[in-house]
Amino acid sequence: MKKLILLFTTLLVTSACAFAGDNFLNTVILEGTDNGYNIILRTDEIASVKKTVDSDNKLTLDVKGVTSAESISTLYKNTSQAKTVIVENSGNNAVKIHIQAKDIAKSNIIFDTPASAPVVVSDTVSHNTIIWSILAFFGLCILFARTLSIKEDSESIIREAINKDMRDREIEMYKNYRKEMLTIPSIDYKIKNPRVQETIRRADTIRHLQRNIK
Repeated sequence: MKKLILLFTTLLVTSACAFAGDNFLNTVILEGTDNGYNIILRTDEIASVKKTVDSDNKLTLDVKGVTSAESISTLYKNTSQAKTVIVENSGNNAVKIHIQAKDIAKSNIIFDTPASAPVVVSDTVSHNTIIWSILAFFGLCILFARTLSIKEDSESIIREAINKDMRDREIEMYKNYRKEMLTIPSIDYKIKNPRVQETIRRADTIRHLQRNIK
């Protein structure tokens, strides 16, 4: 069972790594709001992001666990005072996004993924999301292992019950056999003739018997 659990865990980790490698940043949307900006990142999955504010009008986003798509696009909504949005691959499955706009320091980061509704994140929330995902993954492994253990225990109990039933049947058959043997009528081989009994007792031979007859 341990080997099976290890194999299952390895497959899940491999799958998770594969999905992480396929997480692409497709679009960056800079949207103006009454309180600042929304920086919307359209990706396949939520990733870890760190916001570095260089000034009120300039910031950099370090996004880990994501790669920019070849046809990445940048969109502007209600951002007449925005200057530039530059996306660059920083290597090791990471992306840097440089944004210049008036009061860009007042901004929210939102991940827009196909698997869920848009999620507002920060440095802490993003890291916590990843941690909870890892914990949920190991919880799934533990639940799977527990399910296998319960199944094996059930099979063991069933086998033990079958073996016990077979032993009980064999014991019952043996008892019946012994009972039948004790109740079967036996032939009485006891010799009742006194002379024959005496002859056997004295071990008389045929010659001795002949002398007595003469």
